[in-house]
Amino acid sequence: MTRLAGPVPVLVLAMLAVVWVLGVRESEAAGAPRRAGAYWNALSREQRTDLVLGIFDGFNLNENILGITLKNEYTICSDIMESIMRQSDAYFADMPAGRIVTALDTFYGERKNRNIPISWGVWVVVRKNRNDPTLPEFLDELRNLYP
Repeated sequence: MTRLAGPVPVLVLAMLAVVWVLGVRESEAAGAPRRAGAYWNALSREQRTDLVLGIFDGFNLNENILGITLKNEYTICSDIMESIMRQSDAYFADMPAGRIVTALDTFYGERKNRNIPISWGVWVVVRKNRNDPTLPEFLDELRNLYP
């Protein structure tokens, strides 16, 4: 039997270790619960409110990062970004965290919505509040994507 000497066996072992770690991480992620209806329904009211507030924090961070980047690097995009921010603000007007939580409770109370991720659920309930005429079609698409 021939033994390989030098850096080749070490490199092969290192590559196998990386593949194994990635495989374990992927299988852990696959087994992790999706943040959808069952996850939502298992949370307390306080945890649901914290989750929605975290989504708001994410929106603010995203707007700040994009705003700074676009204004510093792409001045032509500033007007577009400001328009997007105004439109987002309009959709979330009159939708404080508590109202979104209550709306999501109702949304995830319907069995056919249970697999739709919470991030999309938020978008559904704010669009519903704005009487968005395209919501039924959008919701059908989500239900098809997340049966």
